Amino acid sequence: PRQPSLVIIDSIQTMLCDAAGSSAAGGITQVRECVALFLRLAKSTGVSIILVGHVTKSGDVAGPRTVEHMVDCVLYLEGGGLLGSS
Repeated sequence: PRQPSLVIIDSIQTMLCDAAGSSAAGGITQVRECVALFLRLAKSTGVSIILVGHVTKSGDVAGPRTVEHMVDCVLYLEGGGLLGSS
């Protein structure tokens, strides 16, 4: 069977993992366990995984900041006005 070379999860705050029990999606336990699962998957298969985490309207990370301490790289992307607009 073919294996993907890239997996994108959008957003990590909505994922549920059995290892985290009955805790709510987006909570510290769920996010930590889901990220750990994806890290194990990436390391065991060699597949690159991009985890997308969203921010609130006030600019805070939605859910816990646990992900930032578990992954190899954190990028913040901000949208602005359309190109060429005043």
